[in-house]
Amino acid sequence: MITMPLFYDEPFLHECDATVLEVRADGESGGDAVLLDRTLFYPEGGGQPCDLGTVAGYPVVAVIHDGGEILHYLGKAPDGIVLQEIVKGGVVRCVLDAGRRRDHSEQHTAQHLLSATILRLLGGPTRSFHLGERYSSIDVDLSSMDRVDTDGIEDAVLSVIRNDYPIITHLCPPENPAAFPLRRKPPEDEDVLRILEIDGIDFTPCAGTHLCGTGSIGAFRILKAEKYKGMTRVYFVAGGRAYADYRRLTGIVRESAAVNGTAEDDVVSATAALSNRNRELEAALKSALDAAATAEAKSIASGVPAGAPVIVSLPDGDFAGAMRLAKALSGFGLAAVVASGLDLKAAASCPDGGNLSALLKPLMLESGGKGGGGPTFFQAAFEESRRLAEFMEGAACRLK
Repeated sequence: MITMPLFYDEPFLHECDATVLEVRADGESGGDAVLLDRTLFYPEGGGQPCDLGTVAGYPVVAVIHDGGEILHYLGKAPDGIVLQEIVKGGVVRCVLDAGRRRDHSEQHTAQHLLSATILRLLGGPTRSFHLGERYSSIDVDLSSMDRVDTDGIEDAVLSVIRNDYPIITHLCPPENPAAFPLRRKPPEDEDVLRILEIDGIDFTPCAGTHLCGTGSIGAFRILKAEKYKGMTRVYFVAGGRAYADYRRLTGIVRESAAVNGTAEDDVVSATAALSNRNRELEAALKSALDAAATAEAKSIASGVPAGAPVIVSLPDGDFAGAMRLAKALSGFGLAAVVASGLDLKAAASCPDGGNLSALLKPLMLESGGKGGGGPTFFQAAFEESRRLAEFMEGAACRLK
C-alpha cells in the first residue's frame, strides 16, 4: 500500500485529512501503528529524525519506513481527553509540529551547504551526518581542522546564506544520475532519485526535508571541530538554533561582565586576571596547609617511641587533610595511618622501604573497603564509620 508523501511537494502544508488504510496494535507505545493514504510526516532516515504532531488528536511518537510503507506510531490520548477511535477506512485529521519540521529543515539544508563548502575548500568529503536535539554534526574525512579552517568555512557558508541561492529538487531515474555532478554516490535501492541542488553550488542525492533557499537558513555557526576515529567531527547549529545560541552566549558575556564589574569587551582579560589570582591564592593556601601539617606532625612525632606506628583519627577532617598529615608524619620517619571522619576514608604513608599495600590491602578488604596504593602510600574508602574504625584498629596491629 502506497502512502503519498505530502512533505515533498507541499512542505509548508501543516494540516490535512487522510484516510486510514490499516491499523496495527503496537505493544511498545501502548497505542496504534497507523498506515495512511497520505501523510505530512517525514519518516526517520538519512540522519534526520522523523516529524511529530498528532493524528486524530493522538500524539505521533515515531514515523518510520517499514518495508516500503510509512507507519505512524501513536501514543496514548492525553489524560482526561476522549478521542475518536481510529479504524480502517476512517478519515483522520493530521496536524504537523511545524516548528520541529522547520528546525530540521534548517539544520539539514545547512548540512548540505557545510559539507559542500568543506569539500570545496579543504577537499574533505562528509562520511556521516547526525541531527541531534541541541546541535548537529558531520564526520569529515580529514585528519584535523584548525580554527583558521573553521572560521574560513563559516564565512563561506554565511556568504551563501546572505546571497540567498535558490534550492531546487530534481527527480531522475536511478540509472541516470550522471547528468548531475553529485557530491556523493547515490543510493542503489531507490525507484526515483531526489537530487537536491543549491543553485550550481552543490548537487546531492537526499530524501530529507529542506528549505526553498539558502537565505531561509538565516544564521549559522560552527560550534567546534574535534578529531574522531581518524576523521574530524564538526558540530554546528543553524537557523533558530544559531540565533538561540548567539543569545545564550551574549547572555553569558553580559552576566560575566556584571559579575566581574567590567565592560563586556574586557571580560576575557578580567577573567584571566581572576584566574591568575585564584592560582596564587591556591598556592599560598597549599603552602600554609603543608606548613601546618608539618608542625602538627612534628608535635606528634616528638611523643612517639622509635619504630611505633602513628594512628590518628580526624572526626571532622576531610581526606585531603588526612593525606597531608600522613605524608608529613612519614617525613619524620614514621609509618602513619590517618582517618577522615568526614569522608570515611583513610590515608597511610611510610618512609621508603615499607610495604603498605601488602600489609593493609587484605585488612581493607576484610573491612569491606575499596582502595589501593603502593609500598609507601595507601588509601581506603568505606561506606560506614564502624568499618573505618575496624580498619584503623587493625592497621594499628599490623604496622607494629
